[in-house]
Amino acid sequence: MKRVTRFLAAILVVAIAVPAIAQVTDEDIDRAREEANALLANSEQLGRDVQDAWAHQFALDEEIADLGASIEFARAQIVEAERKLEEVAVEMYMSSASSASIQMLFSLGDEEYEAGLEYLREISTDEVDVVNQLRSFRSELDRQTERLVEASSEQEELTAQLETMATDLQEDLVAAQAVYEQLIEERRVEEEARRQAEEEARRQAEEEAVRNATTTTTTVVATTPTTSAGTAPTTEAATTTTTPPGSTTTTDSATTTTVPPAPSGGTCPVAGAVSFSDTWGAPRSGGRSHEGVDIIAARNTPVVAIYSGTIKGITTGSLSGLAVRLRADNGDEFFYAHMESYGDISVGQSVPQGYVIGGVGTSGNAPDWLPHVHFEWHPGGGSAANPYPLVKSLCG
Repeated sequence: MKRVTRFLAAILVVAIAVPAIAQVTDEDIDRAREEANALLANSEQLGRDVQDAWAHQFALDEEIADLGASIEFARAQIVEAERKLEEVAVEMYMSSASSASIQMLFSLGDEEYEAGLEYLREISTDEVDVVNQLRSFRSELDRQTERLVEASSEQEELTAQLETMATDLQEDLVAAQAVYEQLIEERRVEEEARRQAEEEARRQAEEEAVRNATTTTTTVVATTPTTSAGTAPTTEAATTTTTPPGSTTTTDSATTTTVPPAPSGGTCPVAGAVSFSDTWGAPRSGGRSHEGVDIIAARNTPVVAIYSGTIKGITTGSLSGLAVRLRADNGDEFFYAHMESYGDISVGQSVPQGYVIGGVGTSGNAPDWLPHVHFEWHPGGGSAANPYPLVKSLCG
């Protein structure tokens, strides 16, 4: 957190107490995101390290699971080989061979093994293979058991390091998100102040126009010439009013909110400070490959519709947690997972670009120490494609 909070004093200011009525434009949001992301510049490598360590953790999980299965298989093979070896020993005993010879052969080191075979010339080739297999299985069992201990120790150390790094990154993101929200509010206040100033200028211009019109009318009436007695005066166009240049007669629109035009390029799926990297194809639990991009952010940061479209699915799963599927108006589909909560949405609902559909979280199989949104892109509603370039272009 120290990496970010040292910048806060130079950026955060107390917002002016003006009602937040004005609409903040997408340009304002983009500028706020750029400034918030600038605070995360020192955390960029930390974010990549977290993603890399997380992928390594999944790889270790898979290796440990494979080692466990291999060890069980080796043990089963050893049991079978020992059973066959007992049969060989019985046959040797029945043929008056010394049963101790077989035990001696098995206990010999690699250097003496070949010489030990001379004691068992009466054993057939198949029986020698049984002995060789048993030695091989036990050697492999020892190797795998040793690697399992190493991998388990490595996993324990990595988990501790990963949680520490993720905690540091989360603190940075929380601080940057506070800056982002403050900047949005400041710009909202500035926009409202500007709108009020323009409205006051318009009102004053209208009042000035009315005063000028009244003065013109009075002057014309006062200077109307009179004729001699009994003659009717000539009437001039005294009621003609001239509007000063630059004035307007537009009616009061103080309560009208200007709606900005809909953005054409899409918006970042997470409305705030984020950290992400290209993890397409990285290892994931159960031997799966990553088919999305994990957008890390402060918990409960708004998750929004990347494009206008329709909510096609709202699901809850043991892996995905709280998830939403959005079909954009252009036909592409987007899948958001691991959210903390849902927005005000329902299946079949049409939502505009930027509409809040949920909040960043750790539901499903996401670790509690790494709030993020798993984001997938399915062009045309088909197979998943790497969304990193798209997210990079929108989130910076």
